[in-house]
Amino acid sequence: METSTSGRSLATLPRRVGGFFVRHVRGFTALTLVVTAFLVLLGEYTAAAGAGATCNNTYPGCAGQFSPVGLSIPQFIEWFHRLVAMSVGYVIVGNAVLLWWAHRGTRASRSAWLAAFLLPIQVAFGALTVTVAGLVPGGYAPPTQLVHLTTALAIFVALVASLVWVDAERGRGATATRFQYAAFGGLALPVLQAVFARGFLLTFWPSVQTAYHLFGLLGLAVLIALILWAFDAGETGIAVYGTIGAVATLANTYLVAGLFLVTARVEAVTHVLLAVQFGCFALLALAARNVEVRPRRRRA
Repeated sequence: METSTSGRSLATLPRRVGGFFVRHVRGFTALTLVVTAFLVLLGEYTAAAGAGATCNNTYPGCAGQFSPVGLSIPQFIEWFHRLVAMSVGYVIVGNAVLLWWAHRGTRASRSAWLAAFLLPIQVAFGALTVTVAGLVPGGYAPPTQLVHLTTALAIFVALVASLVWVDAERGRGATATRFQYAAFGGLALPVLQAVFARGFLLTFWPSVQTAYHLFGLLGLAVLIALILWAFDAGETGIAVYGTIGAVATLANTYLVAGLFLVTARVEAVTHVLLAVQFGCFALLALAARNVEVRPRRRRA
């Protein structure tokens, strides 16, 4: 009897594990977004610290080895970045499979699969950025870094959209109260980002630059959520405010990501963009009082 009971338990284990993930699909999608944001910030820190080109033109290992033992600190930073990138890649693919299983054919599932399909491009240009075993001369150059960063941000935006939409599929979605909280709370993000801005209060060390991008990513995520909620409410005009804010946030990210020479004029532009971001959040907060959002009905 005990053997029979144990056999049935093992036979139903995959179904029980699958059921657990389906019940917690929103949490897993949120986790995927968080670890992806961490990876983007880790990449920003790696580039800012000048560690990206320290592995002697070898990929995916570092300095001709897969172990971190004996690596210098800059090499370890790049090695750790590659380890996290590989791990997060599996999570992104797993999230796409889970959403296909739990919410097949929905916009949440399609957005998760978009992130998964962009992943190989991200990996390829990540390899090109540090030069694949020296086979691509000039791989560590602004054009490949630009595509690498753009793909990372596209994956991040797709996962934000996926979380917003799976939240709606699970019966919560947008409400007028959530819209207002997000819009008013978002006002703090450009202010906090300005604290770490280049040429303001702090020396722009790699850690300060990473903090700057952290609040930029948070602001971008909130703006994308507000845009999608506004479209669901039929408030296209309000969505325009969020779109302008998101474009300003992305432009700010590109200007301070180390891809371009940052002059005093470029610094001034980034400060103006921060003001634009704040202004868009202010417009969204003012408009939030008149937004009427009807939550989507939960799918059977």
